[in-house]
Amino acid sequence: MPPKPKSSSTRTTPASILQKLQNSPGGFYAATPKLIRHVEYFIGGQDGNILVSKGGGLQPTEFIIRGVFEISRNDFNFTPDANFNPSNVFHGHFADVKLSCHLTAGRDNAFQFSSEDFPDVIDNLTHFEGLIPRATEYEKLSVIHNSLGQRSVKLTHSLFEANKEYRQDTASQVDSGDNCSTDGLNPDFDISTWPVANRCKGRLQGLVSTHIICPLPAYDLDHKLILPSEYESKLKGALVEVHMAFCHHRIKSAKRDIFTAILRELTILSPPAAIPSSPFKRRRLDAGPLSAS
Repeated sequence: MPPKPKSSSTRTTPASILQKLQNSPGGFYAATPKLIRHVEYFIGGQDGNILVSKGGGLQPTEFIIRGVFEISRNDFNFTPDANFNPSNVFHGHFADVKLSCHLTAGRDNAFQFSSEDFPDVIDNLTHFEGLIPRATEYEKLSVIHNSLGQRSVKLTHSLFEANKEYRQDTASQVDSGDNCSTDGLNPDFDISTWPVANRCKGRLQGLVSTHIICPLPAYDLDHKLILPSEYESKLKGALVEVHMAFCHHRIKSAKRDIFTAILRELTILSPPAAIPSSPFKRRRLDAGPLSAS
């Protein structure tokens, strides 16, 4: 019997991961200096005005940027239903819901480059947004957020895709094929069994005949696809390798320029750190002051 393969976490090192991100084909390291020289926008792509590699001619290639980040515990909506609330009119239609989270600089000492290179990642994304001329009356919705002095990048993923019978012809777009496929996956990834909150079950049932589910392309330490029921427990606060695309939408009716970082692949490198504990929690109040012991 052949030996059992080792966990991916024992086969790789932070140095080898950085080398792969910097040198392997299929994308660019997000902190590479002056990435703007390599890109341009393809106007009218399937995900909006998509950033592509410059010089692609008649067959443009989606520009993929990649790096190592920590998934923030704040504003975490990488849950099976994106915390959608049907009673909130601002949440729109369930079919259009997007899962989202915020990527921050990594705090794992072993992956120090994640923290050191994060400002360069922000600079590149800022330059990508600057490629789109913007009228002064238009509001800009950036992928870069700043909360309490901490900058982050909002990462999104569309949960649903209209099935072939329902969607319109997309032959003129960059990629007219399916963005997702659940072929070969176990029933946990089927739209009929997708684990949404009770408030969303009726909306989900209404999409079964017209849409397919698009699970997160998110993998655990052993490179196994993460179950939707485990999204929050495994991803919230985790250190991850992320591959993403970048796009722009201009909403003329609302006078908004919206920029989006779209998840293409995610792999956990280090599980979420433990929540800080306190010796004052779960103590017996009738035992007297803890500070007196």
